[in-house]
Amino acid sequence: MKKKVAVVIGGLKGIGKAISLDLVDKGFITYATTREKNVTINSENLFPLQMNILHEKEIQDAFKHISEQHGALDVLVNNAGIGDFKAFEDFNAKEWENIFKTNVFGMFHCNQNAFPLLKKRGGRIINISSIATKRNLPFNSVYAASKHAMNGMGSTLAEEWYKYNIFTTNIQLGATYTDIWKDVEGFSPEDMLHVNDVARVASFIAATPLHVRIDEMTLTPPKGVL
Repeated sequence: MKKKVAVVIGGLKGIGKAISLDLVDKGFITYATTREKNVTINSENLFPLQMNILHEKEIQDAFKHISEQHGALDVLVNNAGIGDFKAFEDFNAKEWENIFKTNVFGMFHCNQNAFPLLKKRGGRIINISSIATKRNLPFNSVYAASKHAMNGMGSTLAEEWYKYNIFTTNIQLGATYTDIWKDVEGFSPEDMLHVNDVARVASFIAATPLHVRIDEMTLTPPKGVL
């Protein structure tokens, strides 16, 4: 029996790395995309895949490589994302454009290039979204807008692509501890989700048989959002 194949966008840091490693542990051949070149990993069935999500040609080349190696794809995890958290009036056009280029347009290109491969035998798209789409949090305006766009695309594709046995899941995450929180005062790792918590859920969805739809999940720490 052939191993299933997964791609994790932004899969070598933080949440993405945890998901990549957990998918490998669950038996997936996993490609973890990274902007870095010539990356080596000492982990069987985990392969770095050089790709800048801002460059359409690199996205096309990455999925072409997967097609040549495997002919099909079972799971796409849209994890890459950036944020800038401040008052809306303090944003300039370049800043919100950069957020949307990564969080929305990059995902758009990944979904389009993954579709022919997912269609071969059915599969899942897992979108790592944010609790900011469920709760109105100050200083999250542009980031939340980009994640609303992610959710909207994911929910619509769930209706368009189920006939191909392709299902999408939007995961809304509460505060999750990664390196970006290391120097932020007033936030404790004990009060946040761990990246491994997210990875377990993503792997569960990835491994769930395709006669089950999982349209949405929300994960928060015990205290709630934070």
